[in-house]
Amino acid sequence: MVATECPVEVVDSEMVSMGLGLLAIEAATLANSGKGLQQVAEEVKQSISSTHVWALFDTLKYLAMGGRIGKAKALFGSVLNVKPILVVKDGEMAPASQVRTRAKGIGMLCDFVNKVNDIQDLAVVHSTTPDEAQVLADQIGAMFDRDRIRLARLGPALGVHGGPGALVVALREKGIR
Repeated sequence: MVATECPVEVVDSEMVSMGLGLLAIEAATLANSGKGLQQVAEEVKQSISSTHVWALFDTLKYLAMGGRIGKAKALFGSVLNVKPILVVKDGEMAPASQVRTRAKGIGMLCDFVNKVNDIQDLAVVHSTTPDEAQVLADQIGAMFDRDRIRLARLGPALGVHGGPGALVVALREKGIR
């Protein structure tokens, strides 16, 4: 067998979940359009700042077990039945909001999407609730072409921290370079 060279460009996006997936899809689309490796890498790097991820968690328990938040905060959240919404900022999950009901959390995810003016790509990701992900995608479909919304299941690496019931919305804005 003859070894061949395959050029590789590493792009550190500090993105997680389908945010990273949307960047990979963009890279594949650019490569398939005939752009070279350096141009693909540069355009993907420029898209990082226009890629956003928000996640709704049903409980803080799994975030605490994974060391993402303190046990006292998880206990406080469980006593108050708080549903946290986190956003990815600089590769870290940061609090975006918290709500008392799951329905309000789903509404808040819709509100975040509604505040984005020009969406290029959008995905709804779930850990264990495909029906809820479908409903969320349908609600977002009023703001973004429903046929272009990708639905996916949360991978095991993030699923272990999110736990059952996690819902994620990832999107990439157009034209921010």
